[in-house]
Amino acid sequence: MDVIPDNKLVDIQLYVLDPLSVIIKLAILSNKPIGTKLHIDKNIVQLQEPGPFQSFCRYLFKSNKTDIQYLYNPIELACQYYLTEKFITDKPKIKELFICAQTGLTNLIETYKNCSVMRICLSYYLSLISNYLEINKNDKLFRKDNVTAFYTPDILNKLHKIWTSDKIKIVLNITTYLLTNEHADTDVNSLETIMNGIDKLVQSEMS
Repeated sequence: MDVIPDNKLVDIQLYVLDPLSVIIKLAILSNKPIGTKLHIDKNIVQLQEPGPFQSFCRYLFKSNKTDIQYLYNPIELACQYYLTEKFITDKPKIKELFICAQTGLTNLIETYKNCSVMRICLSYYLSLISNYLEINKNDKLFRKDNVTAFYTPDILNKLHKIWTSDKIKIVLNITTYLLTNEHADTDVNSLETIMNGIDKLVQSEMS
């Protein structure tokens, strides 16, 4: 059985992530081949597609499957902020984005099918999103951990301000398009291009 090592020698500040960006990256992952993995670097989630150089890149950039743990807080925070009744009424397509993110998580589960701990962790993330999409609102499902305190109101306010209404509309329209497009695996590049710009803004706010 594959085991997740405990990586204690990290600067947690560098793993604080923009909640909505995490959901969008997972939605992008839903249009990527099985085997695509995540890498977190300086507050940004990056996707590493399968291929002959994936292992080398993960070694070079010290990527580790333990990076998955840092999705826990931003996924919950994104649900709290963007899956409210008011927000959904204003932008109904936001639910499609989170459903796509769940598909991305499902792809990750398949990628790590030989690691039972990873499957359990990712399945839990699926449940966090379902808790809001299905309006269960089980407030005991999420438990604060040692990273939660780093998501201060000031930091969250700065990150939320990056996402103007127009930017969110563009992302949601592209997401809807990808859901009905036979060539989503190539057209998803447009969403990745948008996120490249957002990533720079996030790093600027976190620096």
